[in-house]
Amino acid sequence: MKSNYDILGNHIRLVDVRNKDCVTDKILGISIDKFFMPSVANVIGTDLSRYKLISKGRFACNPMHLGRDERLPIALYDEDKPAIISPAYFMFEVIDNAILDENYLMMWFRRPEFDRICWFHTDGSVRGGITWEDICRLEFPLPSIEEQRKIVNSYNVITERITLKQQINDNLVAQTRAFFKNFSTQFSTVGKLKDYCTMQYGYTETATNIPIGSKFLRITDIAQKHIDWKTVPYCPITVENHKKYVLSEGDVVVARTGATVGSAKLLGKNIPDSVFASFLVRIKPINPIYKYYFGLAITSPEFLEFVQTNAGGSAQPQANPPLLGEFEITIPDEKVVSLFNDKVSNFLNLIEFNEAEISKLCEVRNLMVKMLSSC
Repeated sequence: MKSNYDILGNHIRLVDVRNKDCVTDKILGISIDKFFMPSVANVIGTDLSRYKLISKGRFACNPMHLGRDERLPIALYDEDKPAIISPAYFMFEVIDNAILDENYLMMWFRRPEFDRICWFHTDGSVRGGITWEDICRLEFPLPSIEEQRKIVNSYNVITERITLKQQINDNLVAQTRAFFKNFSTQFSTVGKLKDYCTMQYGYTETATNIPIGSKFLRITDIAQKHIDWKTVPYCPITVENHKKYVLSEGDVVVARTGATVGSAKLLGKNIPDSVFASFLVRIKPINPIYKYYFGLAITSPEFLEFVQTNAGGSAQPQANPPLLGEFEITIPDEKVVSLFNDKVSNFLNLIEFNEAEISKLCEVRNLMVKMLSSC
């Protein structure tokens, strides 16, 4: 049976505590993914005592960009030490935690339906904001506090599992990087990528969420910690072009423009039928036996630094194949690389397996959030 619905305004209230004693200079913003993040605002010469002081258990909301982003940046602060946020943000708290659990409320805020309803209430400004009064008028399901806590506990169990698997993967990645770095320093022959790899711009087409054609890998997709293939869109493509742009294990795709220029991903075994978009460059070793070796070189911090240092010269940084091809690396002989592959493939397979589990867990967690209205 569905819970009784109530309006938010009956359970939340604005809080206005200022940083008048200069308790901290840690300034936070809010991402559209609804997490706090370090602020990128230039505050040189700014009076930080005017900023709002947020503490554990309180929410902050940026009401100003909803019309542009179609998502309301809102987050629950869970750190023990306070931070400061923009004076323009709404800061609020739950009135009675015996009736409404703040973590349950944050789950509700993460629902896509919540963003859709908020967007509907945007005002007529250029960026499209939302008022505090409109937020307070929104309805939400309010089950018993016991039921709320059960839901939050289940959500947290999944979140903790995701965190654990990601920590394991981070450790595996660090081990793989250390092994590669040690291995690559053992050789004296130095070569450039252009002499050992082919490089190709991606396919020009408009992405679609309609499942036709092939998956269409974009800069947005490789900018994440790992590629979540479930969220990658599709694109229609002819058989002839598919043969030209289809991705396979060992391919490396590199962002050639924008803020993430030089970011790269080495593709594993379990990739779906997919092609890559025009703002990516595919780098593929001429001799397949080097696919892991060059893959780890191109996804290394050294390669990223090389690209970002040399990709200037325009309003938008650009990393074209001639530039990428100038990256230098030591070259082992084929017999030694075979031994390297045996070791590295074990790491990479385990990392890919864990990424698949993380993706499934995220899917379950998102489904929990979407189903809150049926509690």
